[in-house]
This record gives sequence, structure tokens and C-alpha cells, in this order.
Amino acid sequence: MLPPELLQQAFFLHALATEPARVLPPGKSLLAMMARAPPIPQPSALHAQVEHVVHKAFWDEALDALSSPSPSVQLPRLKLLYTDLRDSLIPLFPPHHLILLTLAAPLPPTSSPLHSTLALLNDVLRALRQRCAPARDQDIDAILTNLASSPPNLATLIVNSLRDIITLAGVLKRDLTNTLLGTMSEAQLADAIRQQARTRERDLVLDNVMWASKEAVHTLWRTWLADEHVWTSRLLRVLTSSTPVTCQPADSHPNSLPPQLFFAQPTLLYLQNYLQALVVAASLKSLVRLPTETGTPQDFMARVWTLLRAEIDRDDAAGADDSDPTKLVNLADEVIRARRLFAASPIAENEERELRAAVERTLRLQDPVFALLQGRLVRAVDQELTARRSGVKENGIEAGRVPETMRTGMSRNATPMSLDATSGRGTPSRSLPVDVKGFEGDVLAQAIEELVQKLCACADWAESVWGDTISASLRRDP
Repeated sequence: MLPPELLQQAFFLHALATEPARVLPPGKSLLAMMARAPPIPQPSALHAQVEHVVHKAFWDEALDALSSPSPSVQLPRLKLLYTDLRDSLIPLFPPHHLILLTLAAPLPPTSSPLHSTLALLNDVLRALRQRCAPARDQDIDAILTNLASSPPNLATLIVNSLRDIITLAGVLKRDLTNTLLGTMSEAQLADAIRQQARTRERDLVLDNVMWASKEAVHTLWRTWLADEHVWTSRLLRVLTSSTPVTCQPADSHPNSLPPQLFFAQPTLLYLQNYLQALVVAASLKSLVRLPTETGTPQDFMARVWTLLRAEIDRDDAAGADDSDPTKLVNLADEVIRARRLFAASPIAENEERELRAAVERTLRLQDPVFALLQGRLVRAVDQELTARRSGVKENGIEAGRVPETMRTGMSRNATPMSLDATSGRGTPSRSLPVDVKGFEGDVLAQAIEELVQKLCACADWAESVWGDTISASLRRDP
């Protein structure tokens, strides 16, 4: 195998390309994650001394002008300072970013230009915080804290803040691996990241210590596909297995995936659990038999699905499995609670024991009800997946295509999340709910829709990376 560090970097890039919302810290942009925070180079003693003298004279002059009580004196100096600030920020923002446009615009007449400047500097810092490396957050927060204070001399606060922002801008420019990144829009940067992720994934999978050649990768794909003509149908059969999916070189595991799905394996493992949780939810629904004219069934399904969703989202370190006693008790309690609401008479102790035993059986993949509902769900999802990816709605009319929501994953425990415009292919912009007998109701319908979207996203990404090895075996319905 390749060094773990190299694989971790590749998985991170894969996640950044396919589901940035999961790996981006709150309030951060893609640019922030492409930035680095190396140590700031220290100038020589002579250079630092000369720089200090020149800078002090410049900022002392600015302070004198802004300390004037007359706006007619303050505004010309502020305009020059805005220009200096804009020049320092140009490499960090796209050309038409609102911050750059505001700094370049004429200053509006005002009786309190310093207060207007204070508001603008807050906007500048918030915009910088979205685009800087996480290591620089505390520097920006420190300036924001100063701006939020109430100093006796507003001119001094503004001059000091401007000086700190311009200095910080120089640091942020050094943080960028390439200042060109700073001039790109988020959409342009996302495209570049996706292309880099595709190239990296192919290179690593074809490495000599992995699968070595495109021919070997193609052969393994055909072997895995067997007699199936639509490869997503084969994938669905894999996900219905009780054996977790794996993907490793020279893997003899009975539910091993082909190399094309190496980077999607964590997400597919998640979807395998997700699909099983859907079937469990429908099985529990069949146990309750509530009247459909009330809102209680929806409340019951929402509570049950919340419990199941939390279970599959939970970190493996918690030691969760299908026989987890806490989950059994919680699910059984929900079933009994719902049955009691509409029982004609109080539930007897033996009936409660039978219900708890039925819940326990439901969590077993060998349960006949589980198998029946799983078969219905898989057939419906298979048909929807094939139709949606071929761009055809149920009525046969060609649907308009929009970029698919990408939700593939890097971490085995991660919950896939959304991203626009992944591989350039998408699902129809509007689709009817997938109708599956036994899975009625808004809660399960929304969960099935999410499953279909995630499967579409995984398939689209795999084809965008490995289209040359998949296409020979791929058949799309007309």
C-alpha cells in the first residue's frame, strides 16, 4: 500500500472536491483550505529598522490628518488609505469582489467619515476571515475585537486597524500556495480542485503498489460487473449484502469493490448502512399499524428515523452495531408508545414482550419482512437511479439537467454532504417522489430521495474519473 500520509491527503482532496461543506470549518471558503500558514520570514535588523522609521512617519501623518475635526481634511486622506488597502488586498480577492469595488469607489459625502470607515473595516475583516487559513483566524479576531471597543480616540483606532490589516494582507499572500488562487471565484476554484482530485485519484489507483495499470483496473471492473449490464444495478446488489463493502488491492473479501470505487468506498459503506436503516424503519412502521388520517404516523416515523439516522451517523468508536441494546430499547419504546396511543385497551404485558421481540427480529437482515421490504426498495431505487441518470422522467420526456448534488465521502464515519456541480452530469431538476409500497409518508420519501441523490453523485463522480474504463461495460437505457 501507499504511505498513509499520501492516502490521507488524497482522501482529503477527494472530500474537498465532492463534499466541501463537510471538511470546511464554519465560515470558511475553499480558498481558505488551499492556503498554507508558513512561518513569517524575519527581515534583517537594518532592514527592520529602516522599515520601522518609514512606516512610522507614514502612519503618523495619516493620524494627524484623521485627527482633524473637519471631514474635508479627513476624506482625502481616507481615500488614499483606501487605495493602499485595496492594493494590498487585490491578490486576495476576485477582481469584482464587493470589497475591492467599495474601496475603489468615490467616498460618499458624510459628516462622520471615521464611523463609516469603522463599518467598512469590519466588512473587510469578515471577508478576509472567509478566505484566510484557519491559523490566521485569531489575528483577524484580534483586530475585530479592537474595532468593537470604544477608545477615546477614534482616529487612532482606525489608523492602527488599517496598519494591522495591510500587514496581515501581506501575511495572507504568503500563505497562499499560488496568489492566482486568490483571484479565482469559488466556482473556478471548485472546478480546479475537482480536476486535481480526479487526476490524483487515477494516479494513486494506477500506482505500482496499488493496481498497477489501466488494463488491470478494467479487467477487475468487468469481473466485478459479471453479467450485469447497468453497473449501478450491480452496485445496489452489493449494498444490500450484510457484509460491509471493502476496496483494497488484492482483496479477496466477498463484498469487495472494484478499484474505480476505491475513493467512494467510505461513502458506499455509509450508504449500505443507510439503506438498511430505511428498511428497518419501514419494518417498524409495519409493526405499529397506525391510522393514516392523523399526524401521529408522521411523528412516529420522524422519531424512529431520527434514532436510526443518528445510529448510522455515529462514530464507529462508539461501538455501535445492529445488536446494540440501547438502540433496541429506544426503537422498541417508540413502537410501544405509538401502539398505546391508538390501542382500544391497555397493552398487556405479554403483548409488550411480543412487540419488543418483533423489533429485535426486525433488526436482523434475515427477517422475512426485512427481505421483502428491502427487495421493494432496491427495485424502486434501481429504476429511479437508471432513469434519472439517463435524463428521463417517468413520462418519458427528456428532463432538463442541472448539476448533481455531490455527497461522496472520505471518512468511513462521515456523513456525506452537498456540493454543486461535480462531474458536469446531474439529475433532472425536478423529480417525483420515489413510490415504494411499505415506505409511504414524507419522512421515508425524503430519506429515499436523499439515498438516490447520493447514489447518483457517487456514480457520476466515478464515471468522471474512470469513464474510459467504465464506458466499455456501461449501458444506458434509451
